[in-house]
Amino acid sequence: MDRMIKPAVFAILILILTSGYALFIPPLIGLADNGDFERIMVPNDLNHEQQRDINDYFGYFNHDYERLQYYNDVKGNVKSTHSIIIKAAMGLDHLFSNDTKFDIRFAAAISLAVLALSIYWLVETVEKMVDGKMLKYFLALITVVIFGDIGYTSYFNSFFGEAASYPFFLLSIAALLKFSLDREIKKRYLFIYFIATFIFMGSKNQFAPNGILAFGLLASIIFFKIPNKKKVLPFILGILLIGSSLVMYFVIDNTIYSINKYHMITRGVMLFEPDVQEVTKELGFDEQFALLSETIYFDKTPIIHPDDEILQEKFYSNYNLISVTFYYLTHPDAFYKIMEFGWKNSYTIRPEVLGNYERDSERAYGERTNFFALWSYLKENHIPHSSNFAYFFLLICLALSINRIIEFRNKGMLQTEYYHEIVMVYVFLTAFSQVLISFIGAGDTDLKKHLFMTTVSMDILFYYNFAYIISKVFKRKTKIANTTPAVL
Repeated sequence: MDRMIKPAVFAILILILTSGYALFIPPLIGLADNGDFERIMVPNDLNHEQQRDINDYFGYFNHDYERLQYYNDVKGNVKSTHSIIIKAAMGLDHLFSNDTKFDIRFAAAISLAVLALSIYWLVETVEKMVDGKMLKYFLALITVVIFGDIGYTSYFNSFFGEAASYPFFLLSIAALLKFSLDREIKKRYLFIYFIATFIFMGSKNQFAPNGILAFGLLASIIFFKIPNKKKVLPFILGILLIGSSLVMYFVIDNTIYSINKYHMITRGVMLFEPDVQEVTKELGFDEQFALLSETIYFDKTPIIHPDDEILQEKFYSNYNLISVTFYYLTHPDAFYKIMEFGWKNSYTIRPEVLGNYERDSERAYGERTNFFALWSYLKENHIPHSSNFAYFFLLICLALSINRIIEFRNKGMLQTEYYHEIVMVYVFLTAFSQVLISFIGAGDTDLKKHLFMTTVSMDILFYYNFAYIISKVFKRKTKIANTTPAVL
């Protein structure tokens, strides 16, 4: 089989057959709108079709959207790199149809192409760990089962930011793993990492702080024994990423900023504390604001409107991201509680209340597909959803990483191969930071969706270490088989 098709190509074919069938062939699979689509649609001159039933929200998705033909007074209010993908898809759609509709499947095609390249490089990385041909094809299959799961790819037929953040984050990791495997320092992988990380960070404001981690990852290259001229490029790219992340944070839409700032206290700091009034004192505002505990910005009958002047003057002005972060760092119990709650909610890939089908598919309202959902099903139903399990898993990953580094040193392998472990540290820190950022930035509101990148990062760690364990188990069996004397 390997003479006709190598494992990486085998993986891409499976991905195209499964995801291509789900995303492009009726009955189409996508994600319904929970009200978040407008954030990215309107700035890109798009809207739901006029005949769309308002009751379809949450239950049914649609693949056709209206192109706005007249003046758009809110255009440009939301700055997101997701718009790069949407604009490119609109251009492709115009080439094929040239009408007043936009078919979201063109955006899905771009995201799927990026995912395909990511999977191709991931398979090329892990297949170097094993010697057996069948093992290589098995790992190729596992790659698609995990990263081609419908829980991930269904986002492609939607306007959720995950449609851009997921494939480009995976591409950034795959590019650096490829970079560390080659004997020559190939700059193209660094440029691909830079572009992919830029799009990933800018797709949603909660990913902007990743620029700090991305800078650290690229800056670490300067400690490797490579020519000094080749150390300059990753450092410059790292500076550009950290600068971009600061810009992305400061251009956040005012409405989103207000919603998140309200929730970081009412659904964050106040949520787990037994004495809420004491919390208000520590944060420096009146005890009466303790009544806002556990309320949300969108309450139909609010105690006080979130945009009221009293809140603007006496509530919002008394705290910010830095002061809330400081509160958690100086209150270990509160910090432990949010981390525990966060890890418990970081196992879900698929949104729980959004339908996957269109109305004309004759499927039930809000029905979720079971097609190619093995990995998301296992994670949701057969893996312990607990912080202890997450810590145990991360401890195993750490032990395996140390073991690999020892092996590298004993075998005198290329120093750049050590870089694999730094990439995995970056993946872990992304998982950890998203738990912290989600809580500090917006409390527990829509937490499972906010922890999407934590889920992705944990899957990357599992995948890489699973491939390593498989390689060690089968190498040991082969060694035992080769050293066992034949029985006469």
